[in-house]
Amino acid sequence: MPLSRVDPMLGVCFAEDSPERDCAYPACPRKPSGYTGRKLKVCAKCKQVRYCSKECQKQHWPEHKDNCREYQVVVNYYGWMTEYDWLLRWVAAEALRTHTTDDILYNIIEIYLAYSDRAPARLGPIPSPFYIVLSKVTPLNSSSDSSSIVFSNIATPNALQKSREIRAGGGQGRAFFVFKFIEDFFSKPMNVNTLCRPWTIDLTNPPNPGYKYSLGWQGLFAGIVNGKISLDDLGRNVEKRPALTDADMEEDFMDDLVDGLNDISMS
Repeated sequence: MPLSRVDPMLGVCFAEDSPERDCAYPACPRKPSGYTGRKLKVCAKCKQVRYCSKECQKQHWPEHKDNCREYQVVVNYYGWMTEYDWLLRWVAAEALRTHTTDDILYNIIEIYLAYSDRAPARLGPIPSPFYIVLSKVTPLNSSSDSSSIVFSNIATPNALQKSREIRAGGGQGRAFFVFKFIEDFFSKPMNVNTLCRPWTIDLTNPPNPGYKYSLGWQGLFAGIVNGKISLDDLGRNVEKRPALTDADMEEDFMDDLVDGLNDISMS
């Protein structure tokens, strides 16, 4: 089975059919003679580095442990996106109003999240490696803080052209997601890092002009991922109401941010 090599800084996952046969411990005593005929085992947690022995793994752990967690985030992220693909498609349709507008061509969905082990104990177990703090829609031409760099990287002319082609072919377009991992809520400025590469979903189904959007998609999305809303609850609680105004959405965003930070600070 190929080893997946992950670069957390770039958010890129490579499949290596013939990974380099080398022990990750720099001072490994076997390096000079090589590892021919010796089986190297991957780290059980991140599956990104190999060792020739338990002794080398133990010696390397103080140096590897920080990277190990970063690698695990990337690995979990890809699995998480696949698992929740169905939900993210619903989020894209709701947040970008893809059935009745062309907002998908001009906006991106930002999702702020933290490790689930940072969630307050009173919330009970979180069935996801990540805890959703808040979500919002942001214009692609936003120039606030470092977001413009991220957005320009994903909303390339080719990517936007693909979205237009999907729409011209009868679909809804290509939705862009940026996931931001909150390292430290109370630093000034807040320590927020973009988690891996941005995610895109192509909505090729035709739009439904009569579609009526739900009120509060952010809360429903977070509730499902955080294990507080079941699919049955979603079916009962999603009400078809008029779309929120921009002022309403900005007010909801600030309320969600405060609620999310309060939850984390009480843990």
